[in-house]
Amino acid sequence: MQSALSVGDEVMLTSGVYGTLRELNDDRVGVEIAPGVVIHVARGAVGTVTQPELGEAEPEEN
Repeated sequence: MQSALSVGDEVMLTSGVYGTLRELNDDRVGVEIAPGVVIHVARGAVGTVTQPELGEAEPEEN
């Protein structure tokens, strides 16, 4: 999976943090976790590529 990563992919890191890939290097990636906030993590920290959400989900009322 690591070789199939592309800029713009939405990912979940192994720590549970969600973000969008903004930079790819040999050993690390830049992940945007909030507008304008990019963190750099080891490439192996990308746990899964997630599906983009189709819109903001409404919170469920109990």
